[in-house]
Amino acid sequence: MNQTLNSSRTTELALNHSTGSVVHTACLVLSSLAMFTCLCGMAGNSMVIWLLGFRMHRTPFSIYILNLAAADLLFLFSVAAMLSLETQPLVSTTDKVHELMKRLKYFAYTVGLSLLTAISTQRCLSVLFPIWFKCHQPRHLSAWVCALLWMLCLLTNGLTSCFCSKFLKFSKDRCFRVDMVQAALIMGVLTPVMTLSSLTLFVRVRRSSQKWRQAAHSAVRGGPGLCPGVPHLLPAPGLLLVRAVLVEPAA
Repeated sequence: MNQTLNSSRTTELALNHSTGSVVHTACLVLSSLAMFTCLCGMAGNSMVIWLLGFRMHRTPFSIYILNLAAADLLFLFSVAAMLSLETQPLVSTTDKVHELMKRLKYFAYTVGLSLLTAISTQRCLSVLFPIWFKCHQPRHLSAWVCALLWMLCLLTNGLTSCFCSKFLKFSKDRCFRVDMVQAALIMGVLTPVMTLSSLTLFVRVRRSSQKWRQAAHSAVRGGPGLCPGVPHLLPAPGLLLVRAVLVEPAA
């Protein structure tokens, strides 16, 4: 009887050990893939920052992309640091550094989302009201908007870190309120505005593309009447290719 119990316990321990090793291996593989993705993203965003910041002439749109690349680089760096701390923890400063990287990750995420909302909104306005937007757009609007978004995100995430971090003035009620305000800002303001402006821009560009294809269709059909010598200058496969590119998608 005792031998049976001992053998069953040994089998259970062996199964638990094998299951734990499989889970640990899977987590290590996923962490390695995430780390590789973060490193590739950091390299790509660093190249974008170098090109837009030092090698190219700055435009209002490139200023947004430059700040977005900086926010993405900060986000990926914090994620990579958290992964390295979780796989190879330090001796005494693991909790504090991990908490710092987590707050930095949230800050970079909100900055990136805010910049995406500003970019989509400005592009939508420039397409819907091109003349009005070009005449009334301030000269340094992009720079002012980016600076304002960085400061607002720093303020909101600073309050969240102050009330929600266990190393600072932790307060459960205040942390809950600040988290609810930040969640309402992200889900109730930034995400709907970005989605609506992007959808509006997509529909407008789609309609403009259809109008352009219809105009090209009419030009292909009416071209021989306006220029009788043109069809004889183009070979038959060329006319078929023009009709296939311009006419068929509009049908």
